[in-house]
Formats: sequence, C-alpha cells, structure tokens
Amino acid sequence: MATLGEELRREREQRSVTLKDIAEKTKINLKHLEALESGSYEDLLEPFFIKGILRTYAKVLRLPEDRFLARYLEEVRPAVEAEVRPKWPAPDIRPDKRKRAPRRKLRRAVAGGLALILLILLTAAYILFLRPMRNNTPVVAAPSRAIHTVVSAPVELPPVLDAGPTDVGTDLKLELTFTAETWIHIAADGMVQFDGMKHPGDKAVCTARRELVLQTGNAGGFAFTLNGRPGRPLGAPGAVLTNVRINRETLASFLAGPPVKSPAGTRDR
Repeated sequence: MATLGEELRREREQRSVTLKDIAEKTKINLKHLEALESGSYEDLLEPFFIKGILRTYAKVLRLPEDRFLARYLEEVRPAVEAEVRPKWPAPDIRPDKRKRAPRRKLRRAVAGGLALILLILLTAAYILFLRPMRNNTPVVAAPSRAIHTVVSAPVELPPVLDAGPTDVGTDLKLELTFTAETWIHIAADGMVQFDGMKHPGDKAVCTARRELVLQTGNAGGFAFTLNGRPGRPLGAPGAVLTNVRINRETLASFLAGPPVKSPAGTRDR
C-alpha cells in the first residue's frame, strides 16, 4: 500500500503540477512540501502545523482534505490524533505599527469619501425635492402606462382669434369633463386639488386665486372650460403634459371662444 507521501506525489504528477508551483501559490516553504511527500514528518513542524500544510496541499490539487488527513493520522503515532499545540508559539504574523499606519490612512480616506458621497446625495435631494416644495411647485410623475410623448410647459398653442375680454379681477375657475380614462394632477396656488385616475363621465372643478398647475397622462381625455369659456384641446389622446401653468397672463392662450351663456333661469355652479 502506498504511503501518504507517495499518494500525494502521484496525484500531483497526474495533474502536471510541480512542488515549486504549489510553493509559489501557497507560500509554503519548498523543503516542507518535499518532507511531506517523502514522509519525513520529523523534518516538519509540530503536527498542529503539518495538518495545516496537508490541508493546503490537498486544496490546491482539489483533493478530499479529510481523507488525506485521516491517512496522515494512520501513519503517525496515535498520540498525534489529538490536536497538539506547538512547543513554541507560532510566528507573529500580525502587522507591526508601521504597517498599520497605511491601513488607518486608508480607512480614513474611505470614511471621508463616504461622507462626501452622502453630502452630494443630500444636496441632490434638496435640489430635486425640497426646493420645488418650498417654491410651491408640485413635482409629480405620470403613470408609465400612459406615456407616449412628453410636452413641456408652457404649452405651445397656435394663435387664436379674439376670444373676448378676459376678466382679470376674478378667480381662475377650471371645469373638466372626462371622456376617457385619464390620470391627472392639479394644484391650485401650490395646493394639490386632484391626484389620481378619472373615468369617462367624471367631472372636476378647481378654483385658484393666482395660478393652476396641471399635469396629465392623457391630454386628449377631457374637455374643459376656464371661467365659463370653452378651452382649446391641449393635446392628442395619450399625450403627456407636465407643468402646464394657467394664470391671468396665459389664460387667453387656453381659450377657444366667447363665454358659454347659461340657460335662462339657471346659475353657474
């Protein structure tokens, strides 16, 4: 029956691996590897270290570590089967203070870099979210299923004929009648009035003193009036509008004609 060293050598040679290759990969002294294959355990360190060398050797060759460790225990005296601490302490491989200093500097540099990244993220969050909120400008994203095209505000509409005088002293009253399923968000003077889905036949009324800001995922899904006057279509069905601002300065550009006359005996609600 082949000895442990002979079996290790046979496995290594079958893989065309030299002892020098193993020594370079594992940083184990070449003489220790030669002693392991020759069975000269007395030339090695204590059994505590022999087992470590054997496990590393087997791992490099992808051999079953436990099986070869058991073979080693069979060849040595039974007393070695128990873990034995070395007669002398293992070499102190901990880095000295001179080696620790660069590591401390590296940790400080990493911590500083993380702090800088956190500061950048907080600044970006302030610019993207907190500043718009302080300026009373809602920032709302339209549902992805309604997105086809994007139209930025103010909306560019063709020139209109004279729609009649505009009463700039009154509030801005927006009345909407929905003809298709539409996501819509309306803010009046910075306060959100509507935010969600509307269905065919639904109606909505919103009043503002200074400005209305509208965002929708279906520009052709509703008709509207402004202060009782018909509004012009804002876009095609499925078109997305963002940040559409309606105020006294832009009111005329959204109108399509003169005021709608109420039937006799009725009043606007």
